[in-house]
Amino acid sequence: MIRSILIVFLLTGFFVSGCLKEKGKREYEMQLLFDNGEVYKDEGILDETKISEYDGKAVYTTFFNDYYFLKINDKLVSSGPLIIVNGKNGDIYFEGAYTRKGRAYIVDDGYFEVIWRDAYGDPLTNSVLTGKWTLKRK
Repeated sequence: MIRSILIVFLLTGFFVSGCLKEKGKREYEMQLLFDNGEVYKDEGILDETKISEYDGKAVYTTFFNDYYFLKINDKLVSSGPLIIVNGKNGDIYFEGAYTRKGRAYIVDDGYFEVIWRDAYGDPLTNSVLTGKWTLKRK
């Protein structure tokens, strides 16, 4: 009797833990496709979280420099620093409509803008680059 209760309890626990929201279990690939032909790719983890400063949900990512994407009107928006291996640094601004298939986020045609900066933080002349970004689960 105790054994059957224990088995039911364990099975219920495994079932409930299997139904919990996905928390960083799958890898995603993000691509930055610059209008000048350059392509940067990075792989990372996506984790949906709640931010107290923002009244709603956000998506935390480990792409490039760890960005929080706010979910606003079926769009993911974000901004922050961008540091590339070549020593370039600047600020990047993302916006893109997303879809969801199950728990997977997909961005097919997002827009981004990069403003490259010098060592003092001043924008470089002719330094604004634009392009398209994509996001998909691997």
